[in-house]
Amino acid sequence: MISDSHFENIDSYCVSIVKTTPKVSEEELFSFKQCYLGISIDNPVFYGKSLQALLLWATANFDRSLVIIGDYLRRYNEQIFNGLPGDKAVKASQDAGDLFILQTSQLFEQLDNDKISITRWKPCLETNEFKKSKAAIDGLFNSDPNFKTAVTRDAFSFAKRQAKQKRTLAVPMEDAIELSSQYLMEEIAVFNALSEQGWNVELYPGPELRVLVEIVKGKYSNIPQGLKKRINVELQICESRAD
Repeated sequence: MISDSHFENIDSYCVSIVKTTPKVSEEELFSFKQCYLGISIDNPVFYGKSLQALLLWATANFDRSLVIIGDYLRRYNEQIFNGLPGDKAVKASQDAGDLFILQTSQLFEQLDNDKISITRWKPCLETNEFKKSKAAIDGLFNSDPNFKTAVTRDAFSFAKRQAKQKRTLAVPMEDAIELSSQYLMEEIAVFNALSEQGWNVELYPGPELRVLVEIVKGKYSNIPQGLKKRINVELQICESRAD
């Protein structure tokens, strides 16, 4: 992990747009005044210079940027990979969030507080918009077999990918898929709620979730309006090297 106390050579890190979903021009994208960035705290890209590069890019292109630390969401992974029961999984995820804040505090202190704000995952679940969104997503999952299949497919792909990377599941595959499906539906409901609150642009240094791509393409009916207004921006971070 790169220490946050050393930010020399930040100019050697570049951030570029790979693609947007749905496809929009840069002019249209940057007509939005605010964006959000979800933090996967187990991903090393969200530390050190690469995180700083992402945040500087966000604040250079948008008036307001919301950083959402995905700590409480991580409780599902604590169950899948560490076999922790509910309460212990929650505590482990919150402890991981505390550690992330400690490790990145110096970085955030150096940023423009007028342009960037930070929140954690659990407060996102306490809004009226989320409660309505979660009910809508759960209803869609239970009523639309195609949507349910898509979520389950993405959950299975996640579990299978972890197995290929030699990450051992602490629960049977069937349970891992169920927990991963819950993870995805909670995440999708938060995305919809954020969009309804005016946070339409999501930044992420990686590809969009397949089921969300399919939503944009109109594959499913009765999709909440927030997801229809949402724009995902897949970013790439590269480190240029001097000749």
